[in-house]
Amino acid sequence: MDYAEKKKRHGELSALLATRSRQYYIFDSPGITDAEYDALYNELLKIEKEFPELRSAKSPSGQVGAKVSSKFKKVTHSVAMLSLENAYNEDDIADFMDRVSKLSNGENIDFVLEPKLDGLSASIIYKNGLLTSASTRGDGMVGEDVTANILTICDVPRKIENCSESFEVRGEVIMLKSDFCALNDQREQNGEKLFANPRNAAAGSLRQLDPQVTASRNLHFFAYSIVSDDLKHSCQMEALIFLRKLGFTVFSPVALCKNQAEAFAFYNNVEKRRADLEYDIDGVVYKVNDLSIQEKLGTSSKFPRHAIAYKFPAEKAQTTVLDIVVQVGRTGNITPIAELKPVTIGGVVVSRATLHNKDDLEKRDIRVGDRVVLQRAGDVIPQVLYPILAERPADSEAFQFPTVCPCCESDLIKKESEAAIKCANPCCEAQMIERLIHFVSRQAFNIDGFGERNIRYFFKNGIITNPADIFRLEERNAQLRLENMDGWGKQSVENLFKSINDSRTISLDRFINALGIPQVGRAVSKLVAAFFKNYREFLECIKEKEAEKLASINGIGTSIVDDFNVFFANKENVRIVLELAGDGISSGMVQVADVETLDDGIFSRQLLVFTGTLEKLSRDEAKELAEKLGARVTSSVSAKTSIVIAGKNAGKKLDLAKELDVKIISEDDFLKIIEKR
Repeated sequence: MDYAEKKKRHGELSALLATRSRQYYIFDSPGITDAEYDALYNELLKIEKEFPELRSAKSPSGQVGAKVSSKFKKVTHSVAMLSLENAYNEDDIADFMDRVSKLSNGENIDFVLEPKLDGLSASIIYKNGLLTSASTRGDGMVGEDVTANILTICDVPRKIENCSESFEVRGEVIMLKSDFCALNDQREQNGEKLFANPRNAAAGSLRQLDPQVTASRNLHFFAYSIVSDDLKHSCQMEALIFLRKLGFTVFSPVALCKNQAEAFAFYNNVEKRRADLEYDIDGVVYKVNDLSIQEKLGTSSKFPRHAIAYKFPAEKAQTTVLDIVVQVGRTGNITPIAELKPVTIGGVVVSRATLHNKDDLEKRDIRVGDRVVLQRAGDVIPQVLYPILAERPADSEAFQFPTVCPCCESDLIKKESEAAIKCANPCCEAQMIERLIHFVSRQAFNIDGFGERNIRYFFKNGIITNPADIFRLEERNAQLRLENMDGWGKQSVENLFKSINDSRTISLDRFINALGIPQVGRAVSKLVAAFFKNYREFLECIKEKEAEKLASINGIGTSIVDDFNVFFANKENVRIVLELAGDGISSGMVQVADVETLDDGIFSRQLLVFTGTLEKLSRDEAKELAEKLGARVTSSVSAKTSIVIAGKNAGKKLDLAKELDVKIISEDDFLKIIEKR
């Protein structure tokens, strides 16, 4: 691309970014995701770096926010409310920290790390301890007067007791996720336009001409800095502590770090907790702690040089629905799946996303051809949040859910008590394949080399039709000659056989889980295994048709008992179980190990909860050790909880344990107990 083409593209980007910025800051409707905006902005910066003459005062790279709306009185900020420079990887943070050190003549600099709230920036001015005015950031120099609206926010003090100083508090106005959902539900019932996300809902709620509307939206204010001539603080951490004492909400956790390793560790820990928070955050802010150094570093035309925002990978994105298909699960559940134009979310390319079930699909009215917003948090399967109705094609038609199974053409059924629509034919080919895929999965027999593609290939070619066939593969290979099949060779076949043989000894809970009984996953399998202790007693219950015994287990209801009864009423299922593990007298293809429960009773009949980041054990390892010592491990804290084992950066569960006076120990304490047994 030559200079003329670059200049033309620069103009296009400038116009597009200016429009999107105005939509974002003025109308609270960005039209594109943060990730898409950042991609366009970075493209602009790249062009300006190559051709500096294209950069001007009117360029988006030199602008902060957008001009204020004419609906509000204008407020000029005494100190500019600048936006933060963005970092997208560890190299960017390392460069920032090195740059700060050099600008400070090589001094050792402490940094305060704070989660970055995704809300609307606001300034609140107090004179003699009394709230006198409040404004939005606006374009950084001039904001909008929203004093009456700020006064409706419950966690903003109207008056600071015993305070004669004048000062300015800056922070973020946000809306909790639960309040956002409730607001959109109400707007949907009223036939009003829905807000795209909590940030836009918070911005739209604060920038209302009628303060009563703002008051009804349940907003919150999180303070993050003080601008003042009267208050003398030496560092950012001291200022945050002072804000808490004044009665402001200050985001937690915050940390003081001295090096890059500590900076990256904090970022990673906060990112892991992000999905569990009640409010949206989109990164971590790194600030020089010493306020005198902050002042010495100064600002650029757009950013303060003492701070940077390390953004999280985008968790939301927009794309197009190319098709909607239905998928048959191992228990017969029919799940609609959106086939998407591939898009990257959080570093992962997504081309398919669940639409949950028929009712949910119809409620959200997602159609082929729709432009939709996707979400992906952590390892959660991507889901379609909602369609962008303004971009729906004119010839769009609602999706027609099938009435028969797309695989075996059996009629689909729906129980009144369940949301799922099911294929009731247990011999449905799709269900049989999915059960085999589950059987070899990590939480079941964990057989390496048996990916979904191989299972489907072997089933389609009649090589494996049930779980027992897996353990006969090696003896049948003289006739099958697997090594001659496409994609296979002698070594890969030998590796597969070794993996199969290594899995011939399995714990009782994994064996039960592998059977694929509806509603019986890993957690229920552990409860059942702990109840029976060994395969022989489990089998006896099956043979005598006494599944009702399971109802005595805490955590197992009648619907699960019913699913056990239905599963073992099927003679083919019983035959497979006996062929796999034997009849309790003669051995089968696999050996099911007895449940190992240590008899010293250290945690016998106690409820344990693990929270925070464990450093010496994985969560699964810790849970397994606790269960072997007789404990029942749960995910939530209650008055019945016996012990909470708290790792680093423990959050709400630890706070609740303290409120309920539940015993709290560290990971090291937990390990010491185990070592002493």
